[in-house]
Amino acid sequence: MAYRRQLIEVLASGPRTASSLARELDLHRKDIEDDLAHLVRSARAAGHRVHVEPARCKACGFVFDANRLTRPGRCPDCRGSRIYEPLISVEKRGADEP
Repeated sequence: MAYRRQLIEVLASGPRTASSLARELDLHRKDIEDDLAHLVRSARAAGHRVHVEPARCKACGFVFDANRLTRPGRCPDCRGSRIYEPLISVEKRGADEP
């Protein structure tokens, strides 16, 4: 439980990618990717706002689905593999809000 709370705290301090979270928390990227979907559901259930800037192709600008929290392998339009990872952030519910 403390691990997921730590993830929420890190994401509340600013937007991060799965790779940057893994580096910051000294974990493997695969471990972070497995927990991100659960974290998003848990944060929303707790009343926090979750913002996801979707992955985007560097070559053609194709924007992937915002539900995808990990970096895609290739762009479906141009088949390029240079892709910006999705950015995830959490806006915590204020203490004065119900």
